Amino acid sequence: MLRSVSGTGSFETVLVVALLAASLVGVARLGDGRRVDTVWTTRESDAAHVVMNLSMAAMHGPLWGPTTRSWVLAVMAVGVLATGLGVLRPPAGPGRRAALVHHLLAFATMGLVVLLGHDPAHGHGHGHGLPGGTPVAVVVAALAVWFAFDLVVTVVVALVGPPARVLPAGVGAPAGRDLAAVRVAAVPHGVMDAAMVVMLLAAL
Repeated sequence: MLRSVSGTGSFETVLVVALLAASLVGVARLGDGRRVDTVWTTRESDAAHVVMNLSMAAMHGPLWGPTTRSWVLAVMAVGVLATGLGVLRPPAGPGRRAALVHHLLAFATMGLVVLLGHDPAHGHGHGHGLPGGTPVAVVVAALAVWFAFDLVVTVVVALVGPPARVLPAGVGAPAGRDLAAVRVAAVPHGVMDAAMVVMLLAAL
């Protein structure tokens, strides 16, 4: 069922705009992005950022309903399969492998929220959140903490570049054009993380 954008509130509108803008950055990087072996800058990361951000924009937009929900769930299933196969297929650089694992978790997390029947743009699908203390609620809370932590790391990366401790072993700190590429790629990654935290907290 169609719903008006104004009904989602100003926060959801801002979130949708941010998600769509982040998707455009990801598309631009897919077309001509500098590749560095970090969590933020692999081709798989760029593709995941585009898919995840567009999907979450749909979830918070006026077209969210049973049909869109089914499409998003199918896309998440394909994302889990594709990233899962990527993790299992050696060899892979340490940054690429870390990126695949992180985005595998992101696809699975969003699929979980959709399966729970939650309507992030218009309140809970069943009129209430998850019962506190249940295993699913604990998992959802833990995932929210993880994506919040990753968001903080990504903000640091966007501002000052990646600290050595967050780089995979054997990967040197990027500089020059590589550092600029990491900073640009951190934008859609950070928007994705922020939207994931919003979605997970809303599900509780």
